[in-house]
Amino acid sequence: MTDAILTGPVSAPLQLIRADVRVRDFQRWMGIKRLQDADHAMHCLLTECFGDLAPKPFRLIVPRGAACGVLYGYGHAEADALREATGIYADPLQAEILPGHTINSKPMPIEWRTGKQLGFETRIRPIVRRSRNAECRPGKECDAFQLKAMQYPENEMPYSREEVYREWLSSQFARRGGAQLESAKLRSFQRIRAVRKLRARHCEGPDAVMRGVLTITDVDAFTTLLTQGVGRHRAYGYGMLLLRPA
Repeated sequence: MTDAILTGPVSAPLQLIRADVRVRDFQRWMGIKRLQDADHAMHCLLTECFGDLAPKPFRLIVPRGAACGVLYGYGHAEADALREATGIYADPLQAEILPGHTINSKPMPIEWRTGKQLGFETRIRPIVRRSRNAECRPGKECDAFQLKAMQYPENEMPYSREEVYREWLSSQFARRGGAQLESAKLRSFQRIRAVRKLRARHCEGPDAVMRGVLTITDVDAFTTLLTQGVGRHRAYGYGMLLLRPA
């Protein structure tokens, strides 16, 4: 309904947020708002319900055909603060989409150990900006795999999509610091149309889920890595690192 004016303390420990999402109510709200893209819609919903407290990056997981999905996210606000914000700012339908009693949080570790290996899963949009020397219009976002394939004759591309996306993800870790990619497997891939503004034109691009193992190389930078996520479109459900045993 309106942007929240509540703000969380920047120095507060990073929180892992979890909440249920009622899919049919979410789709109904999208229709009312005339939103076509679920990722853009969830970004708008979180902003309207939580304002500056909205978890980002986030990940929405909805099993095929399920009536209820799960929202994960990182932020510095605890569950109580998010419930309070929802009680103040969310309209009745938004409150049905994200029931306050399902919002939970836990603090992430304050101290990490250099050299520790962690498993992870992340949803990514592996895109790169085309250079001036590219065959296509420079500056436009391009699937990293397609751009790599342009360097080789037709049907002679020596790398798989998984290999290209692994290289892309490794470069993201190296750019942001805090962790080194050890291994990664492509768990799922599709091409989707994304709309990032109301009534804007769509852009088509890759949507992939990677699962792998990383090694912490800098404890402070690793917390920043979790807080900010990897890659582009992080405000729209991409780039969150969900940790798991290695």
